[in-house]
Amino acid sequence: MTNSLNKISLLFLLILITVTFGGCLGISDQKKNEVEKNNHQGVFKSTDGGETWEQKVETGEELRIDSVSINNIFMDPNNKEILYVSTKSNGLYKSENAAESWQKVEGDILSPNAAVYDLAIEKGNSQVMYLAVLQNGMGELLKTTNGGKEWTRPHIISEAGKAVSAVAIDPFEKNVIYIGTEQGGLMKSENWGKEWVSINWFKSPVREIIIDYTNNSGIFIRTDKTIFKSTDRGIEWFDLKEKINSKEKDKENYKVNMSKISSFTMHPNNPLMLYVSYLNFMLRSDDGGENWKKLNTITPSQNADGKIPQIKRVGISKADSRIVYYGAGSVVYKSEDFGESWMSYRIPIKGDVRYALSDPEDRDILYVVAFYTPPPKKKKSPFMPY
Repeated sequence: MTNSLNKISLLFLLILITVTFGGCLGISDQKKNEVEKNNHQGVFKSTDGGETWEQKVETGEELRIDSVSINNIFMDPNNKEILYVSTKSNGLYKSENAAESWQKVEGDILSPNAAVYDLAIEKGNSQVMYLAVLQNGMGELLKTTNGGKEWTRPHIISEAGKAVSAVAIDPFEKNVIYIGTEQGGLMKSENWGKEWVSINWFKSPVREIIIDYTNNSGIFIRTDKTIFKSTDRGIEWFDLKEKINSKEKDKENYKVNMSKISSFTMHPNNPLMLYVSYLNFMLRSDDGGENWKKLNTITPSQNADGKIPQIKRVGISKADSRIVYYGAGSVVYKSEDFGESWMSYRIPIKGDVRYALSDPEDRDILYVVAFYTPPPKKKKSPFMPY
């Protein structure tokens, strides 16, 4: 009898071990590093002017671009099918089929964990590209002449932790390169990045460099504190603060804190038309920055949680000069009269729409980047309920 009980006990123990380890083996047979899809973050595309949206984040690998924090989205000026997304700590991703799929750009000195702030592609030659980055604790300008397969380092910042934060190629002289740094420096090279001269030192980090594509003597610089304009390729600079906050009688009364301006955009078909995004509204100049008008955006001044929904970047259609759009919260706002009146289109996400991009030939094709950080999951009680 005792032997029978021992055999039964042993059999039961073997079954228990088999079930337990079998379950573990079943789990281990699944993708160990499978990442839960974040339906509220990444790149979204519309082909009907904003009515409907589809998430575009696939890479064919376990890590999709919905799991990385995107800094910005760029389109190759020579090929509208080629898009890039720069990230805060995951390097650079590229799509060669209008966002249908993505692949990571890798290179010998391009760190897979680089923070990529800006990107510039040579007009007429997509093989030549410049990246403004912070990697391995140092700010660097990287350059490729073969489409990203290999990279060189034309410039490195002396102060650790400070990024090369902006880069631009002269629209008429492709050998002339400008870079801006978080140290406040604006540098220029006239031989494709081999040698550099200092143009100006601003009192705060340089965030954007905009060059007039019809007259390269005109340059705009957005820093963390204000926006500067030069009409002689950087010899003399004018602060636009007084122009933007002009106290004219027929002008709506508002005061812009220049340090809270989030973007500066030049119209792709009219260099005199400039847009500034500031908190939940926008300003437009029709004369190259001399006079400014507050646009009547329909972004709420405050969300239910008390936060002001901020416009991060203005997108402008090259295919249709009238179309201006931006994202705030989970909504894309679109104007078909240069920003005078607006329509709104909701993207079915919990994320925050930040950067917008449009197809240069088809006014109905739009791309946006959205961010979403899920709230922390509540820890389960160690005690099982009765």
